[in-house]
Amino acid sequence: MNITIIGSGQVGLCWAQALDSNAAHTISLSDPQPPAAATSWSETSGVTILPKVSEWIADQDVVLVCVPGSVLPFVTDALVQHLRAGATIVDMTTAAANAKRESAASADAEGVGYIDIAITGAVALSGVRTPLLYGGKPNSAVEDLLAAVGAPVRVLPDSVPGDAVTVKLLRSVIMKGLEALAVEALPAARAYGVLDQLYTVLGDVDRAPFTDLLKSMVATHPAHSVRRHAEVLEAAAQLERAGYPAELTGHVAGRYSATAENLSRTGGPADGTFEASLEWLDTLALPAVVASAAEEVSA
Repeated sequence: MNITIIGSGQVGLCWAQALDSNAAHTISLSDPQPPAAATSWSETSGVTILPKVSEWIADQDVVLVCVPGSVLPFVTDALVQHLRAGATIVDMTTAAANAKRESAASADAEGVGYIDIAITGAVALSGVRTPLLYGGKPNSAVEDLLAAVGAPVRVLPDSVPGDAVTVKLLRSVIMKGLEALAVEALPAARAYGVLDQLYTVLGDVDRAPFTDLLKSMVATHPAHSVRRHAEVLEAAAQLERAGYPAELTGHVAGRYSATAENLSRTGGPADGTFEASLEWLDTLALPAVVASAAEEVSA
């Protein structure tokens, strides 16, 4: 199988190295500005890094797109001009769902397949065995390719391109938020001399599935918003006293304050279940969405 990887950063290089070890595949790389690690691997492996997509890509069977999401439309335009009908684009970017759907439509118009693959973990830790979400029509060639390198793949049923990245970006709200808060809290914990103790008291998080913890947080959020608001304010003040900015923690306090205000105004959820809390939070979010849409129209 002829396979091209567009982009030779951490993700692209990782997949190039894994696929190049399989004699059944012929690998090509394309990147106008390859990083040093990719250049070094190219020299030792003999896999040339081509500067741009052109006629040379016409005989490729599968193209893995591993570039920043912002450049996806430009890459797709170049690919559909040169790929033959029957080839498949595997989009591994974090471009927005709409951008992926537009790219998929462009590919489909030329008879080129399009699969949305969302990477849902740290490639630096797990390489090609980082869990993937698959959105789009079944494609045996792509599925076999992913399986051959041991990539764990969860196929989203009845999905289209854009569905996988939608799930990934919602995951990112939580995971990148945790990362940002860890960056805010852990240096201060070390400054206070309690880093190890903080790790210990965070151990309760490991005693139940993470998703159960999230559901519990949402279920109890409205009823405990006033108390938690006061606690987060004190947590922010503690960071500031140690000389560490508490910008994100301040925004968290604002979230609790808004919930407490809405609770006093609306009476809160029908009961203390996760489903009731989620429904109540939805009713608060919808007016904001409508108002935002109205502002865009008037502008």
